[in-house]
Amino acid sequence: MGWREKALAEIGSIKVSWANRYSWTPEVRVAEQGIDLFVHFTWRRANPPDGEPPEKTVVLRLRYQDDFETAGRREAFVNPEDYTDAGPGHWPVGVSGFNPTNSPPAICLEGTWGFHSSLHRDRDGRKANLNKLLLEIQRCLNP
Repeated sequence: MGWREKALAEIGSIKVSWANRYSWTPEVRVAEQGIDLFVHFTWRRANPPDGEPPEKTVVLRLRYQDDFETAGRREAFVNPEDYTDAGPGHWPVGVSGFNPTNSPPAICLEGTWGFHSSLHRDRDGRKANLNKLLLEIQRCLNP
């Protein structure tokens, strides 16, 4: 089984009950550069800017490439209205473990590129679990 088939199988293993409970609405797009998994999260902000609601939708892109099992899935937050618009401006601010000012921005959770290839290179990415990663991201966004 090639890496693309492994990535799609992993994405297909997302627990439906968790996706329904947290309204994740995962979307997959296959492209030349890899396989992108987009997941909508609701971020409950303790101190939103004046005039903004306490809940905000953020969209995480996890990009699968041929080294995803060892290097992690490349993480980025994207504009919920335009998935091609990615960057630090779309990252949740003030969330523990989320580092939008890193170069490149990184999430310090097992299973991401930032964790395995930037912040903790000594940790083996093959033990990472997508369902656990998504649940941990959910918990970070809604402590």
